[in-house]
Amino acid sequence: MFKDLNLNFDLLERLITNIGTLADRNKIVIVTGGGRPARMYIDWCRSLGLSEFECDMLGIYSSRINAYLLSRLFISKLSNFRISRHIPTSPLEVSELIQLFDIVFCGGFIPGQSTIGVAAEVAEAMGSKYLLIATDVDGIYDKDPKRYPDAKRFSIISIDTLLNMFFYSEQKAGTYKLFDIQSLNIIKRSKILTIVFNGSDPATSSEVINCIITNDMERLKKISTIVSPTMD
Repeated sequence: MFKDLNLNFDLLERLITNIGTLADRNKIVIVTGGGRPARMYIDWCRSLGLSEFECDMLGIYSSRINAYLLSRLFISKLSNFRISRHIPTSPLEVSELIQLFDIVFCGGFIPGQSTIGVAAEVAEAMGSKYLLIATDVDGIYDKDPKRYPDAKRFSIISIDTLLNMFFYSEQKAGTYKLFDIQSLNIIKRSKILTIVFNGSDPATSSEVINCIITNDMERLKKISTIVSPTMD
């Protein structure tokens, strides 16, 4: 959403179009992270000697501001959908709002929880079939693709393999990796089919959504990583 601390309006316009297509047939909850502004505030907070709890709270507030901003933008662009103006602060609130609206936005809930942890909790509370995770890379790799050119992308990976990979991930505010243990355990127990894809590429986002609508899992494997909650 942010590009050099500026809003990426082109990406947002395409996102609105893609979500509108998906919302024709589905209820949608969009969970926003704090992004670069949150990391900037967290760095300042940490440099002042404030606690990790306070750093986490800054991240949560930043994510809710982003959710508020997106909700107003979507309301102005998608007048044919019922979009909640309220930004919920718990999974229970989300599950209640989604009964009344087509699209709901939310940010963080509690300290110590990653954005993906929030999204997984929301998906479980809703009884969702899918959890879509938009990142800045095209799936899950065996190592950081930004640092290692020989990194290999998984087309499909089991939840148990991911649990082993992320067990020792750092858990400080602003440093959460793609997944955390909490989010993976929720995905596993709720058997939510999770798809990780490059959300910064509007064309890929459109294709992922089309694959879900048409149930084209083979094509989905080529442009994203499918996290299977049941595969051994």
